[in-house]
Amino acid sequence: MIILNYRQIYKEEISGAYLFYGYEKLLLRNTSEYIIKKYLKKDFRNINLLSLNGDQIELEDFINSVETLPVFDDKKVIIVKNIKNFSLKVDDSFYEILDKLADFVIVIFLDLEDELDKKRKFFKYFKKKNRNIEFPKLKGQEVIRFASQYFKLKGYEINNSDLSYFINKSSYNSRNIEVNLYDLKNEMDKLFSLSESPQIKREDIEASIIESIDTNVFRFLDCLSNRNVGQAILEYKNLHDLNEPAQKILFMISRQVRNLINYKSLLKSGYNNFEIQKRMGISPFEFNKISSFSKNFELDKLYELHAEILETDRSLKTTSLSKDVLLELLIYKFA
Repeated sequence: MIILNYRQIYKEEISGAYLFYGYEKLLLRNTSEYIIKKYLKKDFRNINLLSLNGDQIELEDFINSVETLPVFDDKKVIIVKNIKNFSLKVDDSFYEILDKLADFVIVIFLDLEDELDKKRKFFKYFKKKNRNIEFPKLKGQEVIRFASQYFKLKGYEINNSDLSYFINKSSYNSRNIEVNLYDLKNEMDKLFSLSESPQIKREDIEASIIESIDTNVFRFLDCLSNRNVGQAILEYKNLHDLNEPAQKILFMISRQVRNLINYKSLLKSGYNNFEIQKRMGISPFEFNKISSFSKNFELDKLYELHAEILETDRSLKTTSLSKDVLLELLIYKFA
């Protein structure tokens, strides 16, 4: 049995030892709880579920825990937390034990603090066995599916357009700030608490989520991509008031222009929208915006703007001109 993706845990019968790690701790905890509920009878979980602290146990303690038979059940589950120090003191005999684990035992090592050194033997052992289970940040439809399921679980309804809007306004898809599923879940719970109806509307979202810097960035890029230079200047000044660095704003402008170039180039080469989105690797929400904005530019104009961006980047690093002046001059060139 080969398991590389955490979703396979839900599809396969498992036994033996696994290493759980990655960005999305909520998915990690949910999967751990799923394993406990699936393999252990509720009445005997206090016996057959063991939680070990890697900072406190010795190898002998671990051996005893994995060799003890389950009571009135087919499996026992052992969860090991705080594994960094434990991983540094185990020897070859530890890995021999893992190789010979009985089918009745499931061991899950949790790297909750992202402390493991992936170059050391402990991590490499699980990687070689295809039992290093990463829980990465969700992308595209995965985020939408997660949020949609949570809305339904809590008894609320939302249309697809508003759901995509909510996710983007939450900044989960942002490359600039760290927002995880715990944060997204908290935003959904706040939305539910403020809503007076089980049908979530756009105005409920607006009232619930406090605007972040990323929200202002999206609005700025929308104005720029619509070639509404006057409004783009106002939105730029809002970003300046929020102390958003000039270099980061320039990066977002550059990324937007590159996305527009990629879209128009691929479209010109005969690819359809489905193929283009797959090649670009961006969310459906962002892709729809890019495809819409692309009508505002000829490809030659986008290449000119890209050259201007590179020149602005050079000027930011080498001249004494005001950063605001340099960026505002660049913005005017979108007209």
